[in-house]
Amino acid sequence: MELQGADLDRGFFKFTLPYTWRGWLGCCLVLIVMVAAPFVSPEGVFISLLMFFLLAILSPTSLEAELYRIRKKAPQPDDLEAQALVSGSNISDWFYGQSSYVPTNDPSDWVLPAPGPTSWFMARPYHADPSNKLLPEHPIRIGTPTPAMISSYGLFMLCFLIGVSVLAVLGISAAKESATTSDDRFLLLPYLTMASGSIWFVVGYLKQRQQSVMIDTSTSAIRSVAAGSTELVGQVRPTYSGAFDVHVDGHPNRMVPGCVSYHWTYEVLIRESKVTYRNGQRKVQSTQRWHTVRGGHDDKPFIVHDGTGGMYTRPSTFARKDWGGYVKRWESTHRDIVRDLYWGSTLGRLYRRGDVLRHRWTIHALRIGNPVYVLGTVSTRPAEELEWPGVSDLYEGEAPVAPNSDSHSFWDLEQKSEVDYKRPAKNARLHMLGDDATAMPAMIKRGTELSNLARLRSKTELVLIPILTTFSGVCMLLFL
Repeated sequence: MELQGADLDRGFFKFTLPYTWRGWLGCCLVLIVMVAAPFVSPEGVFISLLMFFLLAILSPTSLEAELYRIRKKAPQPDDLEAQALVSGSNISDWFYGQSSYVPTNDPSDWVLPAPGPTSWFMARPYHADPSNKLLPEHPIRIGTPTPAMISSYGLFMLCFLIGVSVLAVLGISAAKESATTSDDRFLLLPYLTMASGSIWFVVGYLKQRQQSVMIDTSTSAIRSVAAGSTELVGQVRPTYSGAFDVHVDGHPNRMVPGCVSYHWTYEVLIRESKVTYRNGQRKVQSTQRWHTVRGGHDDKPFIVHDGTGGMYTRPSTFARKDWGGYVKRWESTHRDIVRDLYWGSTLGRLYRRGDVLRHRWTIHALRIGNPVYVLGTVSTRPAEELEWPGVSDLYEGEAPVAPNSDSHSFWDLEQKSEVDYKRPAKNARLHMLGDDATAMPAMIKRGTELSNLARLRSKTELVLIPILTTFSGVCMLLFL
């Protein structure tokens, strides 16, 4: 399957619409508030302007909806086979509020189908797959996507900026002419605009810098990779040491299989009460907040495989790691946790201070079979590792069968692979490290280049519009 009907170059302008029911629901509620606010509140005009900002936040990028459509139609690999996690909600006990959730829409997952474990030739993990072809989603095959210069996000942000500027000028003029201080709050708008624009610019610049590195750096095929700073895209496959079956916070019923890198957090929902006195009357105000109690993380080397070869990768050497959305989340009420036999034997590890309402465990992970994007430094492996199995040894076994998807003949399907598995692959003697190079910060992300760039926006939206926001705040200040 190829990216049929998909345009990865989104051009100058792309008006994007929500592609999930939650997105549509959020946009509809925002539009209702935008229309109704001027008729309900004296300050409804400012509330309506604020809705433009919320619409911008809810707007998907110019590529997200397109990739979501393709991902829904494409058959997914047999990732971890029987141990794969089942997407969606699972309510284990309604009375005690015990539930778990695996996201049904994972923007970091494969867009096009990738080979599953049954097609991997693990006897020679660093060699090419029997088909000897790059993965369907490899940048060399599909190219590098380019986001639209202006999308719905940029359009709504410009509307918000223009509206706030006009409102600020009118408000400042009214405040100057007023004899009271009731309209002095408009005098703060220039400072708020400058501050928000400056913060927005810093965040946008950092994201744009990372995006530029991903777009400008050419992706190497692993079988022909050379030492030095390199960008690789491929599939996570296990080394001979395998992977983690993670028991989150040590609990036997909270297990995620096949992880090569992970971090989890344990949080509690706490209700805090504050007593205040107003006009001689005692009032109790209650607030709820999630408090992080503890977490855990670990890494294990894995192989990045792009179909033409595998590269030994050490995630522990990377300072910038992004596993995207969480893999799974468990929630329970406090009474359910107290009755749990596991916590009954380890009460010292359970958070019990204050008014605890709920407990939550969340894990982010990179798992076997996942797509992965790696930007780092390729160098020669230590001498002692060159004697490990599959690195420098010879192979005397039979070559595996290489299915020919382009042929409809029964006999062609039984042809052996043309890959030379007897001799060692030169890429087996190399490994990937998270060492920064000049103007090329090392990073490792779950997802391919396509799925990672699909969540990013153009330089205009990340940098130019924040500069305009800051400049408009300066102009308001000069108008005072």
